[in-house]
Parts: sequence; structure tokens; C-alpha cells
Amino acid sequence: MSLRDGVGVTEIGHDNESPTLVVGYEGAGSYKRNIKYAIPMEHIIAIMNLSKNCEQFIKYECRGSVFRQNERHFGWWVSRQGSKMNYWGGAADNSSECACGMANTCARGRKCNCDVNDYTWREDSGYLTDKNTLPVTELRFGDTGDQGEKGYHTLGKLRCWG
Repeated sequence: MSLRDGVGVTEIGHDNESPTLVVGYEGAGSYKRNIKYAIPMEHIIAIMNLSKNCEQFIKYECRGSVFRQNERHFGWWVSRQGSKMNYWGGAADNSSECACGMANTCARGRKCNCDVNDYTWREDSGYLTDKNTLPVTELRFGDTGDQGEKGYHTLGKLRCWG
């Protein structure tokens, strides 16, 4: 537990909090990383139900790897209910965008920086805040199978307070 503006924050860790390389997975969502939390899901849900706010930081650093190309999704996260979620941290729920897409600041006018699909390192990151779908239970990526294509995903602890 930590403090946020004088309020106790419960932090729930998991088995994959460090940046993790994604390379060699070309098909949409062919890379799969299940997230195992330090406590059972029913305890996590109870904590979330007692909290006003919850958040989880999510980041994908990409080089030649896309989230979406021609409306086909290559990367997504999975909710606790097992649903494929096509929006990224900092974006509105179910918007199919990233934070920069909401602010119209993404590279080359795309909905996510990683949608550019060039060989420049780019990043899409932000906080997921929908208590109805958190925590992230799985990360899925693709478009890292060709030479020079790769990414790194980072998923923070689930944090709840209030």
C-alpha cells in the first residue's frame, strides 16, 4: 500500500512488470502473454468494488510493429472477462485509439503512434481506468516477425484507492 494525496492506495503486482521483448510473431495477436497476479482474481475484484478509482499503466514501444493496419488489429489487451480490448491506455473506453489519438497528436495523424509502422522507435502508453474491465489478464501482439520488427510491452501494477 502507498499514499496518493493522503489516501491509501492498494497496489497489486503481477509476474510481468518489466519491459518484455516481443519479436518473431507475425500474425495478428500471435504473441500471447498471460498475466498472473499476486492474489486471486476474486480478491482483486473485491478490492476494486471497495475502491472509487483503479488504474493500470500500459505501454508498447514499437519499431516496425503496428497495433492496427487497414482496420485489422495486430495488438490488444484482454479484460478480466476475456474480452479483446482494442483501445490503449489514456484513450476512451472502446475508442479503438491510443492517448495520442484522443488528443490528435499521434505521428502522421494516426490513431496510435505504433500504427505508423516504420523503423523509428515509437511509443503508445497511458493508464487504463475502467474498473469494469480491469485488470489486464493477457497481452497480445503481432507484426514482429519480419527482420527489424519488434516491440516491448510494459504493464504496471493495478492500483486502487478512494
